[in-house]
Amino acid sequence: MNSMYFEDFKIGQKFTTLTRTITDTDITDFVELTGISSPLFMDEEFAKKSIHKGRIAPGPLTFSFAMGLFTRLGIFEETVMAFLGMDGMRLSVPVKPGDTIRVEVEITEKKETKKPDRGVIKEKYRVINQRDETVMMYEMSHLTKRRQ
Repeated sequence: MNSMYFEDFKIGQKFTTLTRTITDTDITDFVELTGISSPLFMDEEFAKKSIHKGRIAPGPLTFSFAMGLFTRLGIFEETVMAFLGMDGMRLSVPVKPGDTIRVEVEITEKKETKKPDRGVIKEKYRVINQRDETVMMYEMSHLTKRRQ
């Protein structure tokens, strides 16, 4: 998909990403890289005794992979000017090794700015697993280029 400008977006417009399967190695590498360490992420025996009945992925890993999937759509590739913020993140179902996620993104708001070369786009993200369960939701805002 080509990059989209502020004018190209429509409120209610939806995009769906490709999928990605989360592996044990993904979790281990992410934990080692970030230092977000917990036995729920790294110790299978400990995690089996938890409410999750096994290892889970850290929420920031799920968010990072979700953003990677969204980025690959290419809609902001050449037109995003800035990430403005994120609101309302909720994690409702744990992501486990072997789960496959995709992201559904809906454009919820558009605001013109005082500067004619840019506008603000607000999006709602829903990360969904292979069982069609919503595992994470959040909203983000981006400053995007306008056509001149």
